[in-house]
Amino acid sequence: MVGTGLIGGSFALAARRAGLFDDIVGIEPDAERGRRALALGQVDRIARDVADDADAVLLAGPSHSVAPWVTRLAGHRAVLFDVASVKGAVLQQVRSEGPIPARFVPCHPLAGSERSGPDAAQAELFRDAEVIVTPTPVTDVAALDRVCGWWRAVGARVSRMEPDHHDAVLAVTSHLPHLLAFAYLQQVDDEHVRHAAGGFRDFTRIGAADADMWAPIFELNRDALLAALGDLETSLGRARRLLQDGDGSAMRAFIREAALRRGREAAVRGAGTGDG
Repeated sequence: MVGTGLIGGSFALAARRAGLFDDIVGIEPDAERGRRALALGQVDRIARDVADDADAVLLAGPSHSVAPWVTRLAGHRAVLFDVASVKGAVLQQVRSEGPIPARFVPCHPLAGSERSGPDAAQAELFRDAEVIVTPTPVTDVAALDRVCGWWRAVGARVSRMEPDHHDAVLAVTSHLPHLLAFAYLQQVDDEHVRHAAGGFRDFTRIGAADADMWAPIFELNRDALLAALGDLETSLGRARRLLQDGDGSAMRAFIREAALRRGREAAVRGAGTGDG
């Protein structure tokens, strides 16, 4: 396991509970993180590099670290899988260095929190969470089946997408909300915080996320995120016009439309999106 943060640590705990692997080895450039992962029982030991006889390698570091590791391990025997929030740009980076390894299975678990590091990990993190896999035309079917089986064993639902479609969808559902929280908090001062209530906490929770993780995600998915931001600016312009016009009826319709869209989330989630 390369990276011992929230996602990697949570997968390790869940995999250990499910009995998926006999030995879990952590590779972590941050020595303190590595020590914490070891102390918390997430890994059996810390190593400097991937062993030649490793059967599987989870690339659980930041999104921008995945492509170099895939390239480095292109000739390794192990099944490689990742948790990067961006797929198309990562695959493009791998292609720029050589063929995409057939045993690499790109993945993105839709789970996490604003916290990071081994201490944030929890064995139940993937329970009923969706994991999107974005296999390439060269992805080995057996490797894909194994990785999907591992995610299901830790409680996740697995679905498939094309890499670029994944990035367009996640730009709207994940990357844009984070960017908005970061932008909104630029105008908040101590007086605002003293008088904040539940709405503020709900909206800004993700504003406490790790800058070293999110800035590279924005860069990797820049085009899709800019498109999503443009659509949002159109919606904000509509809201501004309604406010300026003082049209209460139209504003109520605007709010109700949003509420209906929010209400459909439960129905869509209930229908399920996994491939079984």
